[in-house]
Amino acid sequence: MATLHPNAKPGTPPPATAPERTIVDERALEAVKHALFATRDALEQSRAEKEAEVQQAISASADEVAQLHATVGELRRVLERAEGEREKAVADAVQHAAAEIKDLRATVDTLREGIERAQTERDAAIQQALASFNEESAQLKHAATALREVMEREQAEHAEREQALERQHQSERAQLQAAVQDLRAQLEQRHEG
Repeated sequence: MATLHPNAKPGTPPPATAPERTIVDERALEAVKHALFATRDALEQSRAEKEAEVQQAISASADEVAQLHATVGELRRVLERAEGEREKAVADAVQHAAAEIKDLRATVDTLREGIERAQTERDAAIQQALASFNEESAQLKHAATALREVMEREQAEHAEREQALERQHQSERAQLQAAVQDLRAQLEQRHEG
């Protein structure tokens, strides 16, 4: 057993002898090894948790991208349906106008050219929007909003064009009817004269 040093303070461990230093060194080495192993285990556990968090974030991002793709697809289908309805309405209006008033053909052709030009510009805008869908999810949200605005604007423009065409058709038909009545009255005056 080790003896106390004459100048040692109370509570201070006595200086270790050579065998005791060996035991202390081995214990310290074991403690260091234990601390290293514990640190390694903690680091591995932390790395595993971080990897799980990264995987979870990737999965959440993939879900959001998939939802945005679905939204874009739905908007595209709505836009295509609106285009089909608009084209059918324009074709019906053109056919009806051509059957009643042949003089409206020039106006109808002008409208058709305007619609085709609008379709070309719209298709170019859609292609540009589709190209941007490969970027980050924030840009996907922005593109979906832009497509919704284009759809609403084109529906409003279509309604305005259809109303303008109907007003013009009614006005020209009224003019033709008035001209026919005027000609009829002139013929009747000639027969009476």
